[in-house]
Amino acid sequence: MSKVVSISTFGRCTTPGNTAYFAVPVFITVFGTAAPIFPILLFQVCVLSLAVISLMELGRPDPAGRGPGRRLARAVGASLATPLVLACNAGILLNLLSVHLPAVVLDGAAFVGDSASPVALFALGLHLGGAGLDLRGTTREELALIGFKCLVFPLLTWAVCGAVFGVRGEWLAYLVLIAAMPTPQNLFVFAQRYDVGVALSASIVIKSSLVSLLLLPLWLQTVAS
Repeated sequence: MSKVVSISTFGRCTTPGNTAYFAVPVFITVFGTAAPIFPILLFQVCVLSLAVISLMELGRPDPAGRGPGRRLARAVGASLATPLVLACNAGILLNLLSVHLPAVVLDGAAFVGDSASPVALFALGLHLGGAGLDLRGTTREELALIGFKCLVFPLLTWAVCGAVFGVRGEWLAYLVLIAAMPTPQNLFVFAQRYDVGVALSASIVIKSSLVSLLLLPLWLQTVAS
């Protein structure tokens, strides 16, 4: 069961895009604002990440032999306590309650938040420094995942949002570009945490970023037409 859950979850992890660190500068450059990204970012963190982490926790061996109900409660509790999910939910709650935090607390939180991406990229670089990155040796599994993330998923988004839900104009462009973003470095972080497909995740993060960068002019031209 652990292996099946891990594989299915790994496939789902490649679908959310790198909205925080890749899409934001693209949107600011193209549209002059990154505001359309944040609802998608909140959905990814508060819903998708919650579901993915819960599945990964359920896939872990349970030496205590707890029942399904207790295992599910433990998995959901662990996902809610994950720093990424915890920080996002805390931010939403504090905004809804209109809580004004002292400047020193906000500065400290901003410093920790700004360090998250560099630390993840540093860990990714350390792994690649030891394992290396073989572009010529890209496997069929990698090609399938990268092809789906960088090409099929944006096309599906364009077709479903445009034809089924009737989205037009700028919002259709926003959604297609967000779908075209590369796999986020969180995939590598989760892979390391649960010791599942670490080398594969590192390869997908780097290679999907390269492919997305090459395809970005095509998507910009497509959504502008």
